[in-house]
Amino acid sequence: MNDRKSVSLGERWRREVTRGIDDHRLAAALEALPSIRKPMVRIRPGSIRAEMEGSMGSIHEVGITVRTLSQKDWPTVVRILRRSKSIAEALEHGRVPRSFDRLVARIVGEPLFPDARRITWGCSCDLPEQPCRHVLALHELFARRLDEKAYELLVLRGVDLHALLAKVKQSGIDKDQPPLAFAAHEEPVLYPEGEDADLDNTLAAPQVAWLLGTVPVRMVTAALAALGRVTAEGVAPVPDNAGSASP
Repeated sequence: MNDRKSVSLGERWRREVTRGIDDHRLAAALEALPSIRKPMVRIRPGSIRAEMEGSMGSIHEVGITVRTLSQKDWPTVVRILRRSKSIAEALEHGRVPRSFDRLVARIVGEPLFPDARRITWGCSCDLPEQPCRHVLALHELFARRLDEKAYELLVLRGVDLHALLAKVKQSGIDKDQPPLAFAAHEEPVLYPEGEDADLDNTLAAPQVAWLLGTVPVRMVTAALAALGRVTAEGVAPVPDNAGSASP
């Protein structure tokens, strides 16, 4: 039995950005957290910007930068979400499930949740520590916000959630798409919520075709022919060119 609890989005962010940071620096960041001028916090595509009050009335400009996601393959993500009701409903309620993160990784080529190596920062202070306590405090503020407003991760990565869901709800676009197998109500969840799944492999075009149900007829015919050769002793060899059809 698996008793592991799922890790919140905020906790994931906190873990990623504080790897290798000692307890003393983390404590200093928590002490600096109240000095963030919250009305000045701006979360936009590609960046988080804020101002922090320093000593003797000084103001520090603090920023965290993350590359936005490519928009080229999002039409495919939309088509799959139309067949993945549970993921779409989670997004509608402001949640960002791991399954969606993995779907984006497979289709777009990079997960929604950024790797810590892709996160950069800057601060106008002259402290020698890198990252400084002001940057760490802004990371902590964003982590706490993610636990309340998970959709802000999509904002940071340049994804318009409202536009995405509007496209998912559009009807009449995928009439040529075959029905789900076995009268299922949605596409099987291929990207589980577990913490240890691999996110590095992008799906190739034929694999995307399988996921969307747009497999060429000759590939299906070859699969059925192979199935017919199953015997009590095993499976007969399949010709090398049986599945060489292009999507």
